[in-house]
Amino acid sequence: MTTMQVMGIDLGTTNSAVSLWQNGKSVLIPNQWGEVLTPSVIGLDEQGNILIGRPARDRLQRFPQLTQASFKRYMGTDATLSLGTRQFRAEELSALLLRQLKQDAEAWLGQPLTRAVITVPAYFNDVQRRAVKNAARLAGLEVARLLNEPTAASLAFGLLDNREQKYLTFDLGGGTFDVSIIDMFEGVVEVRASSGDVQLGGDDFSEAIVQWMLRQHPELKPPSPALRAELLAKADAMKQTLSLEDNAPATLEWDGRQWHWTLTEAALADCCQSLLTRLQRPVQQALHDARFSLHDLDHILMVGGATRMPLVRQTVARLFGRFPRHDLNPDEAVALGAGVQAGMVMADSAVEDIILTDVMPFSLGVEVAKRHAGLLEPGFFLPLIERNTFLPVSKMETVNTVEDNQTTVLLKIYQGEGRRVQDNVFLGEMQVEVPPRPAGEVALDVRFTYTLDGLLEVECHYKNSPTVSRLVIEKIPGQMSEEQIAASLQKLTDLKLHPRDRQENQVLLTRCARLYEHLLGEERQRIDELLTAFEQALESQDVRRIATIRGYVEQFLRPYDEEIRS
Repeated sequence: MTTMQVMGIDLGTTNSAVSLWQNGKSVLIPNQWGEVLTPSVIGLDEQGNILIGRPARDRLQRFPQLTQASFKRYMGTDATLSLGTRQFRAEELSALLLRQLKQDAEAWLGQPLTRAVITVPAYFNDVQRRAVKNAARLAGLEVARLLNEPTAASLAFGLLDNREQKYLTFDLGGGTFDVSIIDMFEGVVEVRASSGDVQLGGDDFSEAIVQWMLRQHPELKPPSPALRAELLAKADAMKQTLSLEDNAPATLEWDGRQWHWTLTEAALADCCQSLLTRLQRPVQQALHDARFSLHDLDHILMVGGATRMPLVRQTVARLFGRFPRHDLNPDEAVALGAGVQAGMVMADSAVEDIILTDVMPFSLGVEVAKRHAGLLEPGFFLPLIERNTFLPVSKMETVNTVEDNQTTVLLKIYQGEGRRVQDNVFLGEMQVEVPPRPAGEVALDVRFTYTLDGLLEVECHYKNSPTVSRLVIEKIPGQMSEEQIAASLQKLTDLKLHPRDRQENQVLLTRCARLYEHLLGEERQRIDELLTAFEQALESQDVRRIATIRGYVEQFLRPYDEEIRS
């Protein structure tokens, strides 16, 4: 293939996955453990080595102070998360995860990868999307496209069931909830409306169960970090058991005592009632904006790991008056769709007839003042681009100065649907210089351009000016500066990786595994012995021993290079 390969990445709250467009279809790529799902967990071992994915998740209960999960929820904020004595931003932890996914895909493919389609919750705002791009940059990746998660799932589903249809994608993951209304016709996948809640997901259901557990045994309050990790693990286990059984027992041994719980479907529904209610509003909003009724929908598509819960499926069935579809693995659908989009980015002939349109899920605008009874009252929201406008879009509004001899205008940018800016999300601000004139005489054209990636560009200039000022939004809370990005690059470079996680060792392990599958008899036995010795050397973390065994392995592999590549 002459076109440079592009990865599709589902950067999830609970699990992440990588896909590649291969031979006319999206293929999920296994990690170094042979699994297509990599837990979105970062940790440290006792020697200070970074652990990523399964090894980190396996230590979450025993070493909560050395492990971080669900950090996706902090993307685009100034929050710092602890790994022992070290502090990390969510972008930095995400970069470590992305770097691991990149290395796993490179080891599987046998060539470097530098470009990726990365999925994001549809309701991520501009700052959160830029945070994802910064994380990719820290991981050594160029983002070819940011793709909304329910849109990605719809791409995967659309290719699976390729015909004219209208459906709603109900995407409930570990940390976020998105809804999209899709109209598919003549090779066009058209997103008609999106809505969601970036603080609602499977993690919240687990937390609700923990609170129920603490109400059953108040003597466990307040839980220490270690106890809280144990309770969360029990809550997750009970939640999963209820997907298969009518009730879910749990026993906790702590400080020489035992505590017992039995969670039923009725008890789960009771403790999660407020969460189930929150699921309904984005659905109703999306249907309203798409001007669809329930009867217009051919299907309800369920994706996201949290939709495995029977309670969620029952809620959706009652809400729509029909059973939802879950043809695709809910944990894999978004990653598969990202792979389809990667194929589209590469202009592969298998997807050249597919056209994807998307919408922006929230309104964007500026703060303005209004005059009432001779008094000027600030704090009102003027939308420039309204929610569920088709992308890409560029719109302009004209505003005027409000004070005599004003020399600057402070343009404050917000996201939301409230009439007043205090009810919306502040995204940033910029200052524009204007000539001193009487109030109202200086008119400014403000243009918002929203890209297919869901990133906002702002232009502002006053009328009759010979030049247009293209200004970068400044002072955005939670956005990393260039100086911070440079410091983080150095910080991540200096982190210690376990020898088994280093790219050159992963590539060698993968080459050995492929050759083992190819060989027979004594040759297969010899590669098995070498592979075992190399794995043991990696676990010992003895640099000299690793180098020695590496030499033996590479020497053995050299005559088989052509067979490994074939």
